[in-house]
Amino acid sequence: MVEGLQRLIELQGLDDELYAAESEHANVPERRRELEERCSAGEEKLAVGSEALHTAEMEQRRVEGELQEQEALLKKLEGQQFQVKSNEAYTALLHEMEQARRAISDCETRILESMEAIEVAAASVSEAEVEVAAVREQGATEETALDEREKVLEAEVARLRGERDSLCARIESGVLAHYMRIASRRRPAVVSIAQEMCLGCRVNIPPQNYIEILKAERIITCGNCHRILIQEPKLEAPAAP
Repeated sequence: MVEGLQRLIELQGLDDELYAAESEHANVPERRRELEERCSAGEEKLAVGSEALHTAEMEQRRVEGELQEQEALLKKLEGQQFQVKSNEAYTALLHEMEQARRAISDCETRILESMEAIEVAAASVSEAEVEVAAVREQGATEETALDEREKVLEAEVARLRGERDSLCARIESGVLAHYMRIASRRRPAVVSIAQEMCLGCRVNIPPQNYIEILKAERIITCGNCHRILIQEPKLEAPAAP
């Protein structure tokens, strides 16, 4: 039974390695999604900045066109000052000229605002372009490393599964089934004892069970957590004669 317990310890070690490798391998698609999301976030920021820049430029051109129209109107009205023949007409003309001047002033203000918006948007676009380039470069590097790691993990999982199958074939079927039932519910399935206490759940072991564990002639489980209990020194290989 000592040899059987030794093999259970080996099996548990293999299972731990296999679980870690399979978990990391299963997480590869999620890591790829994270890389894609980071790239997408940077490109979205660039797209938003580019759209803001385009909008600001279009607004400036539109207001510049409106300014030209108002300036042309004011020039036309100024040319009519000496053609009116009544005070009412002259007053009305002055009112129209004042409206044109106000419109011109408003256009000039809006052009300045558009120029400021263009400056801000252009800076945002430049910053986003730098970020996107950096993210793409880093993403490509990480993607390459991830591809290589995935291949390593696939080989590691295959190796560990092969070793596990080989080891399981050398473990008595009843002992193996007992181990598998426990391992399916809690890990580790095999734990050491110390000072007549289960190190899995920290509950004291009945004296008779403790004696049986020391003998290592059959499997003894914890009455509380149901893990297989061992005493580490009993698993050491006997000294050579």
